Amino acid sequence: MNNNKKIGSLILNTFLKSTLFLVFFAAILNQQASAQNTQKSNLEILEQDISGELERFLYYPSVDRSLPFVFKITSSKNNKEEKKFIQNLVKKTASSEKLKISFITGDEAATGDSAYNFCKIDIKKLGTVYTKLLKNKFLGEKTMERRITSELGIEISSNTGTMIVNDNISTSYTDEIPYDGYEKFESAEYGFTKSFPPDISFIESIIFPAAVITASAIAAILFFTIRSK
Repeated sequence: MNNNKKIGSLILNTFLKSTLFLVFFAAILNQQASAQNTQKSNLEILEQDISGELERFLYYPSVDRSLPFVFKITSSKNNKEEKKFIQNLVKKTASSEKLKISFITGDEAATGDSAYNFCKIDIKKLGTVYTKLLKNKFLGEKTMERRITSELGIEISSNTGTMIVNDNISTSYTDEIPYDGYEKFESAEYGFTKSFPPDISFIESIIFPAAVITASAIAAILFFTIRSK
């Protein structure tokens, strides 16, 4: 009986050591660089790119910036999240440029008979896509391509209806981000900052984690079986 216990303990110890080594090895290979990631979030990139284009149109020579701006924000998909985002972005841009602004939602008159700039922004596209894996080491470092795009129509006219600007805002940003923890770049409040990552290998995503769990379960069963004898 003692010999059986010794053999069982030896098998258990060997199995536990092998399992721990396997888990530790996987953790090391999956560890990201220790340096703090300073890349901007998907939302921050959209804000930066769109606000830069918006400022360009607001500073057209024929736009009288001493007059108040009345904005009407529309969305081709009637997406409330998109309209909320653009409205907040307009507020930030106007605040930094010290512009007087207001918003209308329907066909109502903007400010009566007073002079103003009427600015209509139509949201055609806001989106985030993780297009492909760039680095894909087995159980190791993985990165993917991030592409963030926007497309908006913009019209600026005087209160008398004279068209000043009729153009489009189109932005596209592409870079490389870590595959693990990509969710930290997304905003829970805005669906257009989210996307699905590219698939990794079936062995790495399904087989290997299942094998580690199975090995741990077997080790636990052996441990309690030997102790009970």
